[in-house]
Formats: sequence, structure tokens, C-alpha cells
Amino acid sequence: MKISRINKLREVCSIGIAAGFAVGLMSTALAGPPSQRITFGPFPEDAFPVADCDGFQVIATSTINGHFILHFDSDGNVSHVNQHINFRDSIYFNSAFPGVFILGGPGENVNQRFDDIDPETGDAGLLAESVLSFKVTIPGYGVVFHQAGRFVVDLVAGEVVFQAGPADFDEGETAALCAALTPI
Repeated sequence: MKISRINKLREVCSIGIAAGFAVGLMSTALAGPPSQRITFGPFPEDAFPVADCDGFQVIATSTINGHFILHFDSDGNVSHVNQHINFRDSIYFNSAFPGVFILGGPGENVNQRFDDIDPETGDAGLLAESVLSFKVTIPGYGVVFHQAGRFVVDLVAGEVVFQAGPADFDEGETAALCAALTPI
């Protein structure tokens, strides 16, 4: 898995974890629920490169929304977090020719779970996700970019410990996406 994907996962997860801890810990102190749902978004995701092509990068943008479910132990500390993130309005464009673009299908990162959360820092150990993060299909041609399946990532070590399913982004399989965004 590319370190940039791990960093992107850390970034998206950090936003939710921080918001979750702030809201969750306040309400736990008041009511002590066994779990709490926190909704976020929609908000625009920062543009980020998904492929390096000959003479340009493919840049992706999308809108993100979703929810976290914070689970608490008997002492009121967050024990783990499940999240559901939706990516919509995805656009993949050529950095050298921004008018050359493809609309991506909606994506989802579902059932992400953080284990071994440090209650002092909010840092998580493992991330297990079932995803359809990226899917770009061109009518008459088919899928040109696909990131889906199941992944387990050790966020502390920055290593993938399990992966199943197509992983074009992680494995750098971007030739078809680059070809689709190369001006004629």
C-alpha cells in the first residue's frame, strides 16, 4: 500500500476521531452511553493526486460525509470506533489540462474499525475497512480505476497486514486511468 494512502486514511480518520472524542467524551461524562453516533459532512475533500502519468498527474476531488459510532468501555473510555464514509461528486482530472476530466462513481469506506485506541491521545492501532473507495467507469470501455475490497492496516507501523480485492491505487495500476485522461 502506498504510504500516501495510509496518510490519507490517517487524515480522514483523525478528523472523525477528534470530533468523536470531543463530542463523545462530553456526553459520556454527562450520560454514560454504551455507544454514540456522530454524523459529519458534507464537506469537500482536498484535491489529492491518485496517479502519476506521462507529463501530468491525475487529481481527485470529492465530497465526503458519513458517521462514526463511538463505543465505550465500562469506565467511559472510547474502546473502538466504527465509521461509514461516503465519497460522492468525485471528479478525476488531468493536472496539465484540467478541462480533461472523468466523473467517478460514488465510493464508500464502510465498517472501518479502530482498535486499541489510546484514551490519552486518541491514537488508533488497527484499521480494518471494507471499501469501494475509487471506481471510474467509461461507457463502452469499462472500469479504468478501481479500489475495493477488504484491507487491514496497522496505522502505527504504516503497514498493510491484509488485503483482498482490486487495489489499483495501492498497487499503482493506473495505466488505463492515465490513458483515459490523456488529451487526444
